[in-house]
Amino acid sequence: MSSTVKFARLPSQGVVNGIDGPGFVAVSLAVGIGAIAVMGEGFIGLFSSLPIAAPLAAVGLLRRHGQSVVTHLMREVGGMVRKSTGATTYRARPEKKKITPTSSMDLPGREGRIHLYETDDSVVVIWDAKLATATVCCLVATNGLGMPQVDSPSTLSETDREALIFEWSKVLGSFTQKEHITRVTLLEQTRPGTVAAERRYFEERSMGLVGGVAKSYREALDLADQAVTQHISLLTITFKLSGEAKALVKGEKSEKAGMSKLAELEISTTSDALYNAGFTRNVWMNAREWGAWGRSLIDPASQQGVDTRIGTVWEGVDPQSAAPMLINEHRTLVETDSGWHRTYWIQEWPRYETFPGFMSRLIFAKQQSGKPVRQTFMLVGQPVQIGQAMKKIEEQKRTWITNAGMRAKTGKPTTAADDADWRALEQQEADLVAGQGELRFSAFLTVTATAPEVLEQEAASIRNACSATGLEPRSMPWQQAEALINVAYPCGLGMK
Repeated sequence: MSSTVKFARLPSQGVVNGIDGPGFVAVSLAVGIGAIAVMGEGFIGLFSSLPIAAPLAAVGLLRRHGQSVVTHLMREVGGMVRKSTGATTYRARPEKKKITPTSSMDLPGREGRIHLYETDDSVVVIWDAKLATATVCCLVATNGLGMPQVDSPSTLSETDREALIFEWSKVLGSFTQKEHITRVTLLEQTRPGTVAAERRYFEERSMGLVGGVAKSYREALDLADQAVTQHISLLTITFKLSGEAKALVKGEKSEKAGMSKLAELEISTTSDALYNAGFTRNVWMNAREWGAWGRSLIDPASQQGVDTRIGTVWEGVDPQSAAPMLINEHRTLVETDSGWHRTYWIQEWPRYETFPGFMSRLIFAKQQSGKPVRQTFMLVGQPVQIGQAMKKIEEQKRTWITNAGMRAKTGKPTTAADDADWRALEQQEADLVAGQGELRFSAFLTVTATAPEVLEQEAASIRNACSATGLEPRSMPWQQAEALINVAYPCGLGMK
């Protein structure tokens, strides 16, 4: 019998009585304005302050999609201000490019911040100069962790798949034991594949073939080119030189040298952990492979040409050439060189018991035409030390108890959502006591298309797939460009 999993719902207790931080600030300001008016002019002053205080309190108390209305209002106002000032449009000007270190990546909003270095083994290390963190990326291949689909059977048995998932969870849990690791990110990219490299290989070696044989093989390649779908799994590890990590690189002459040595240590230990867990096909990205990942998202029209170079000395994309030439952000989508994109935040996970590998319906989602939806799923995990996690749970329990007391005084009954929040806290505490580490997860889903009308069709297919999977996606107004850059150029950043 297959084991099942169940996810906790998004907590709804807030800071006080279900009111989140921004909402609490808005309500506090409304109360403060009313109190000042009463002290100054009495009840007449209170009535005169209502046109200001009442709307402020309303946007703080009312909720939409689990957040106070004031949060949405601030985001909308900020987005419109940015658009009116031209801050939502970015165009690269190569002829005016400033002289910068060759390692620097010219990314919109992050100019001079992201630098690329390579270790002695040619593994790229992405250095964030602002946060002083480094990131390494590993391509991970398996025989199929997902549940088998009608046209995508798995080569793993049910028992083997569960064992692999269990070992994978142990690998992720090991990151919580290292205080220098700040973020672990998993990315799963699905896109229409090509046989460009196979076609090039055949054309270079088919001169001696009889005409009929060559023709038949070309026809087979044409059919494969229309049907092939590519799934790429990427694991990124972000760390900083702090705590015990400093002792590991003691004696290095510079911060860059220490960072490179620490990167090599993490690559070695993670490679061993993945191999022992059953993931035997792992490749750490070099700079050109990292550039190809970004280019495939920003400029999907170039994918054919990039794939043609697979297996040659020019495989991949130079990182400097992978940076976007155009980014034009709209409210719920963003336009780039030859792509249109929309990113969703996964607000809720399945609220019912489901099976490991339940996201296969999403990863293998297709349009009505039968073509795969070009998408990238990003799962961001922030390791939390056990002591900090226990302290956070204690604070959340106190908030729950305070809210319960307020509900009792006002005669408001405890809801099923309140009970679910308490049970989730107890389960989380029990897991920590049992020795399990904590990764605070956030998930994002980016849909990519080559035209805006195609994007709408693919987005509809993705929403249907999310519904069948039990996920609840939410659009991210005026955060589309930031989310896309995080997905296209993995460097250990999450969303605010």
